Amino acid sequence: MEIKEILPCIADPSKYRVIGKVDIENIAEIAPYLARILPNASYNAKDGWISFKKGQRIITIHSDRFVTMTMISSKEEALGILKEIEEKARTAWEKRDEIDISKPLQKTFIGALDVYKYLPKTNCRKCGEQTCMAFAVKLLNGEKDIKECKPLFEDKKFIGIRETLISLLLSAGYEIEL
Repeated sequence: MEIKEILPCIADPSKYRVIGKVDIENIAEIAPYLARILPNASYNAKDGWISFKKGQRIITIHSDRFVTMTMISSKEEALGILKEIEEKARTAWEKRDEIDISKPLQKTFIGALDVYKYLPKTNCRKCGEQTCMAFAVKLLNGEKDIKECKPLFEDKKFIGIRETLISLLLSAGYEIEL
């Protein structure tokens, strides 16, 4: 894997657009399987590209092994994403007999209100935000981590909604580190 180009991000001048390349020789064969293990991915079989979101970042894997990424903070972050793509591609290829590519891709979308339903709604500000709704928006944008909602993790009465929220986020393709 390698970084080919780093450019200013159009949407956020403090971030970058990155073009990288992955070391996956048979990407065209792997793509239909890989698209099904990347949460909420879009796959264009005709042109051979896969696109998916990772927080605010939009990542597209092209059939020529080039990968475009938006909203990247650093070269290290971009390299980490390329490495993750290579690992997921290997996993997809190894498990290809278990992946049904005849079915349409499954997509789950969640919005701030969906997240807000499973927050404590205390507006305690322990996360650094004025309201739980503001926290929900920033959580979906990748600007906040779920662990920053202290009541969700410290108060035992919120265990049920915490587990439900984590499941909801995972099903929509968000990465949760606990």
